[in-house]
Amino acid sequence: MRRIKGLRRAFRLPWSTRARVDQEVDEELRFHLDMAAEELIAAGMSPDQAHHRAWAQFGDLDFTRRYMRRADGGRMARERRAEIGDELRQDIRFSLRQLRRNPAFTTIALLTLALGIGANTAIFSVVRGVLLRDLPYAEPERLLRVFSTFKGNETAVSPADFNDWSRETKALSGLVASAQSTVNLTGSGVAERFTQARVTANAFQVLGVRPLLGRAFVPGEDGEGAPRVAVLGEGLWRRRFGSDSAIIGTRITLDGYPTEVIGVAPASMRYPGRVDLWLTTRFSRRELSDSGRGARWIEVIGRLAPGVSLQQAEIELAAIAKRLEAQDPHHNTGYGTKLVPLRDDIVGGVRTPLIVLLAAVGFVMLIACANVASLMLGRTAAREAELAVRTALGAGRGRLIRQLLTESTCLAVAGGALGLVLAVWGTRLLVALAPSDIPRLYEVRVDTPVLLFTLATTAVAALLFGSIPALHASAGRVALSLREGNRGSRGRPGSSSARSALVIAEMTLALMLLAGAGLLLKSFARLRDVEPGFEPSRVATFTVSLSPVKYETLEQQRAFGAALLDEVRRIPGVDSVGLAFGLPLSGMSFSISFTVNGRPAPPPNAHPSAQLRVVSPGYFGAMGIPLERGRTIAAIDQAGGPRAFVISEETALRFFPGEDPIGKRVEFGWSRDGTRLAGEIVGIVGDVRQHSLRGDVTPHAYVAFDQWPIEELTVVMRTRGDPAVALRAAQNAVAALDRDLPIYDATTLEHMVDQSLGQPKFYLLLLTVFAGLAVVLAAVGIYGVMAYTVQQRAREIGIRMALGASQERVVTMVVRRGLLLALAGIALGTAGAYAVTRVLRSLLYGVSERDPLTFAAVALLLGGVALIASWIPARRAARVDPLAAMRTEG
Repeated sequence: MRRIKGLRRAFRLPWSTRARVDQEVDEELRFHLDMAAEELIAAGMSPDQAHHRAWAQFGDLDFTRRYMRRADGGRMARERRAEIGDELRQDIRFSLRQLRRNPAFTTIALLTLALGIGANTAIFSVVRGVLLRDLPYAEPERLLRVFSTFKGNETAVSPADFNDWSRETKALSGLVASAQSTVNLTGSGVAERFTQARVTANAFQVLGVRPLLGRAFVPGEDGEGAPRVAVLGEGLWRRRFGSDSAIIGTRITLDGYPTEVIGVAPASMRYPGRVDLWLTTRFSRRELSDSGRGARWIEVIGRLAPGVSLQQAEIELAAIAKRLEAQDPHHNTGYGTKLVPLRDDIVGGVRTPLIVLLAAVGFVMLIACANVASLMLGRTAAREAELAVRTALGAGRGRLIRQLLTESTCLAVAGGALGLVLAVWGTRLLVALAPSDIPRLYEVRVDTPVLLFTLATTAVAALLFGSIPALHASAGRVALSLREGNRGSRGRPGSSSARSALVIAEMTLALMLLAGAGLLLKSFARLRDVEPGFEPSRVATFTVSLSPVKYETLEQQRAFGAALLDEVRRIPGVDSVGLAFGLPLSGMSFSISFTVNGRPAPPPNAHPSAQLRVVSPGYFGAMGIPLERGRTIAAIDQAGGPRAFVISEETALRFFPGEDPIGKRVEFGWSRDGTRLAGEIVGIVGDVRQHSLRGDVTPHAYVAFDQWPIEELTVVMRTRGDPAVALRAAQNAVAALDRDLPIYDATTLEHMVDQSLGQPKFYLLLLTVFAGLAVVLAAVGIYGVMAYTVQQRAREIGIRMALGASQERVVTMVVRRGLLLALAGIALGTAGAYAVTRVLRSLLYGVSERDPLTFAAVALLLGGVALIASWIPARRAARVDPLAAMRTEG
């Protein structure tokens, strides 16, 4: 008796519960106390005395009980972990053997998972870099973009308003003004044109950016007469100056002005955009006075003061705007303020399309998981006899599920590793293909959070495609499976139903992706058909900016423009040439208000305005902008003569309704040396798209370059041959006139039009690729289900054919089954697409997000793919030998 009870602890099963351990410890202690009492009774002591003496001799029973429970519990946990570890190692080894034994299944599943995980990771790396990563500034959540607003529209800010905001605000601890332009670097090697940002002296302090070398600007260096100083960008410093730290304190020549280099900014400094160097603003007294308040051209950012909310800052700035409106109603009537978090301002335009792409690639991942789950269901059904034998030998339902989940996890881990390799390559490809106007692309990389995302995606994938076949591995059909023996399993109805449901889900998701891609494709086609208002073929263009030191007077600027036109006309293959300030689709906006002589003065800020362009006589011919009425700028429009204006059709329709504008005198709000820009309208030309092809046409007005010369000259050349050849010759022509004058923005009009379509083309490409991948996976899914169905129904098909069924009837029977699955998926997908394509509304042009033709086309396409995917196994079924098919289950 004592020996039997004493063996209990030695052979206790490792999966005992805590209650069982406590019970066995109590039994063990009771056993020892009983044995001690029995020995005392045998020595002549009474039972009661013997039990009391045994308790007293034993000592602290509660301490012993707690000690034994801890010891047994720890041993049980170690044994349990060891056993689980052993089982897990066995499961992994067995799973790897199974995967090696089925190379076709493993290869298809791995590629499917790798594509899904790789695509998801690559898109997530872009979304994280552009949308989720913090801006590289101190406390970036407190940085705001500050706009002026007029009639609800955001506008730039006037220096005078900025000055008043800076002086009066308490809610913002600092305000920074900036303006972006270009500058010539000369005197140290080959002359180059670089992008500069003119900022107020507090820019680096407000952003919280420490220079890499040297120092930032200090108060007073943005004054009108302050010495000229510059902070170089790290890229410019390394590329142009060879990372020479001795550059600090030296002088470089920018636009002819000696400028001292005081610092080098780190590459993370990206405000107000991709700039090469920073200089200080130099607002004139007029710009800071009320008379200059109507000129709105600077960008403003601010930092919230500690303890101040965005709403409090908005209320304070709105109150300041009201006071300025009362102070200067002529310029500020109707103007308010708007505050937007800086990150939202930077990435707001790309948030919706990137989220759409992330959702789309998530759909692809779900389709991939459904496909692999379908493959594993078929494989599990084929292994039914094996699983039944394992169950008969003692494996429980949980043990079988764990084994199958281990196989799924091994497959998912291998697919995740391969997907990560594809993601690294895909991320680089995405960045290379992405248009340059997508912000923060420099932040896109595969880093630790992206790796964690890949790990999470892999785990979710393993759960998604592994749980369904694992749950179908029930032990309830053990006897039937064993009785079937070598005849094999005909497959469970539940397994077939599950695979059919997975195929319907794949078709549903694929149609939703196809609908989105179809809408974007139709929208892009409409956008490509938009007339830009000019003829871009075989037109080259480049820009030069004259130094205000070397070309100080208007006469010098006029003379250089004439000489440049003469040189370019001599280039072989150039048919026509013109000068302009600001081309269509260049991103430049220069809107000036004007008045019409003879009309009553409009209310404050109700003056008509137009995009003003300074052009030479050959500009309209070189651009291919048609003349509608009157004449264009001509050679007679020279300095000293009556100023002539040409306006666009939109200007005539909007501001001269029901009257002939030709002959009207207009006066623009731009003056030089006290002289206002005024003259007579002499002609009307066609409209051009200034900002983008998808935007509305804007009013334009044109004045002769000779009559109003400007420092920035864009040359337009219409050529008979390759525009690139003309551009190389033009560079030599400019160098012959002024070797210190670099050309920049050398390109073609066709390239400019393509660039304006860069973002929609990029989004269309990615969504189309994802939709195509979804269709392929859905087709593979239908093919797999139908091939499996044919295999399981081989005996039935053989009997039908033996009884006289024709091959055509067999094909029809199988194809009908596939098409029913496809139609169910198409119906559900159409309903889902109607619900989700609303998010594409902001990305579409000229097409409704519920365009019926697009939905019908993608439904027919997916139906055709399903038909082909079903027809292939159907033809195989029609070739079945009836006798051989019946013998397989006979």
